[in-house]
Amino acid sequence: MEPLYQDRLSRFRQELKKQGREAFLISKPENLQYLSGFRGDSTWLLVTDTHKLLLTDFRYVEQARQQCPGWQLVENKTGLPSALKDQITRLGLKDLAFDASYVTMEAYQRLELAFGKTVDLFPQSDPCVLLRQIKDPWELLQMEKAAAIADEALALLLPGIRPGVSEKELAIELNYQMSRLGSEGPSFDTIVAAGPQGALPHAKPSDYRLKEGDMVTLDFGAIVNGYHSDMTRTFILGKGHRLAEERYLLVLAAQEKALAAIRPGAAVCSIDGLARQHLAEAGYGDYFGHGLGHSVGLEIHEDPRFSPSAEDISLEPGMVMTVEPGLYLPGWGGLRIEDSIVVTVNSINFLTKFPKTLEEITIIW
Repeated sequence: MEPLYQDRLSRFRQELKKQGREAFLISKPENLQYLSGFRGDSTWLLVTDTHKLLLTDFRYVEQARQQCPGWQLVENKTGLPSALKDQITRLGLKDLAFDASYVTMEAYQRLELAFGKTVDLFPQSDPCVLLRQIKDPWELLQMEKAAAIADEALALLLPGIRPGVSEKELAIELNYQMSRLGSEGPSFDTIVAAGPQGALPHAKPSDYRLKEGDMVTLDFGAIVNGYHSDMTRTFILGKGHRLAEERYLLVLAAQEKALAAIRPGAAVCSIDGLARQHLAEAGYGDYFGHGLGHSVGLEIHEDPRFSPSAEDISLEPGMVMTVEPGLYLPGWGGLRIEDSIVVTVNSINFLTKFPKTLEEITIIW
């Protein structure tokens, strides 16, 4: 199976036509990779209805030849804006759209300076952002591989989750195992939060050493061919810790309610609301302050998102979403349970498969 670059380019051009633009400048690295396969920086793509140009410098010329067959390669020797102007003049273009969310004001001013009044610049959304919401079969395969690496790495780490070990030691070992299993790197800074640290949703691993009765939250992911995985599991050190067990089962039930409602056509806000309402009815509404989840792909956080403030978007087959309810109680600690799923024609498929029943997350040593 190969990446469907030609199909992506065709859909990109359809979106460009809807926008009524002659050409689009792609500059964000993830969008460059999505459309062409190129993985590097200091590079732009220029796409029109009939042309596809890759502009880069000497460092990436050979790499671009290898990764992007079929693209017209333009070596930049005088600066990207100048090289771009030469090509736009050659093609006779009068307008150019660019990614308003990525191009900085400084870069925009450099483009204005290079073009003068010969080209009209239009800041707008890169069509890749919309196209990337639906993953194709090759993309899903990469994400399955990344999720499998994370699952296996956690299984290998499990015997080491014991009283006396520090959060930092667990994070280092988990990252090592993912790398050893083939990950290109962690999807983000691995989170390990134990005991009171669990009240911090994005806690940094510290020198805190685990103790009997602690809840231990691990949030992490692997990368394969640029595609990310994302999962969270929370463990309880020892049996008989009633409050920890009750709160764990509450969060698990909230996640299960949301997961059961995910299907094509479901509104992202309504999915978030199901989990949020379940926690609120139990008296914990003030302790779940983030969105229920987000899409994942070439970036760890993509659109759409499960959130009460999310746009009115309906789920579609091929969307990859996380579902991650949690509770965070200052002075006590917290927990989160997160899975990544694929929306299918009828329901969902799980990318993350590590067990999460109360019995399976209770650690006895």
